[in-house]
Amino acid sequence: MQSNVVFMFAILLVLLYLLALLVYYFTLLNRKIKLEDRFGHYTIYKKENKIKIFDNIFNIGYDLIKKISKLLYKLKVFDNYSLKYQKYIKKEDKNLDKMDFISRKLVYSFIFLIIVILYDIFKNQSISFLQVVMSFLIGFYILDIFLITESKYLKKQRENDLLRAITIMNNSFKSGHSIMQGIKLVSDELDSPLGLEFKKMYVDLTYGLSLDIVFKRFESRVNMSEVKYITTSLSILNETGGDIVKVFESVEKTFFNNKKLNDELNNLTAASRLLYYVLLFIPVLFVLVIYILDNDYFKVLFVNPLGYLIVLICFILYISYIFIINKVIKMGDIYD
Repeated sequence: MQSNVVFMFAILLVLLYLLALLVYYFTLLNRKIKLEDRFGHYTIYKKENKIKIFDNIFNIGYDLIKKISKLLYKLKVFDNYSLKYQKYIKKEDKNLDKMDFISRKLVYSFIFLIIVILYDIFKNQSISFLQVVMSFLIGFYILDIFLITESKYLKKQRENDLLRAITIMNNSFKSGHSIMQGIKLVSDELDSPLGLEFKKMYVDLTYGLSLDIVFKRFESRVNMSEVKYITTSLSILNETGGDIVKVFESVEKTFFNNKKLNDELNNLTAASRLLYYVLLFIPVLFVLVIYILDNDYFKVLFVNPLGYLIVLICFILYISYIFIINKVIKMGDIYD
């Protein structure tokens, strides 16, 4: 009991120190803004719009993330781990680095840990080491859940936009338009990131680049297997000759059939997937949340042999369920 009190007191001292640093940083920032407003009338350059308080908070958070990233680069602890987040960097985010994701994960972990500690202080109960570790891990992997969900959504959106673009180009070719006119029509019709890529293709064609090079550059930027299929088809068409309308009709039909098959498979396995993910995460989250809120709740299971038996049976049923449901939906995962 005394060790828990000492451990909790040490954590509180660290949190108070971090809070003091944050207040000091806000004070310096406020002084800088006041000095800028004071001397701004006597300078040549004058800002038209003042920085809002939310912009200040965002800038502070951005600077904090960058400082943590520099420190992590010096420590060289997360160099290999940060490589998995390279794929989540968008081309328009020029200032974003792969190590910034690790910094954000650490910040979220400390925020979640602070919330749990404040909750324990409010309930006037001590916090255990296991509770600290579990709180930190939950906060650490929140960003991963968001990134995976966003990545799947963007992938599905790009696939739908690509099918729509192929349909527009195919209808344009049937109307007697050229490839350049078809690409221009797609760039005007699609109001999405893929539409911007078609605008780049149109600019490349206006500068005299060949169709093969334009589509290869498009393939390297988008990095989709469907675009590689289109690029290969056009390359064969330029070498051997043929009717571009029939080629794009075949491409459109192939993509439409693949999308229809994937949608049918997803619909057939939707109930199993939902049940799988719900029963996979809900028990774990339920146990973690209850343990964080009251670390004495499950002690009754570990003071009696019958409690150990109940825990073992629940664990075996849980693993068996994961194995069986995973086998059921495995066929649908192949086509994702």
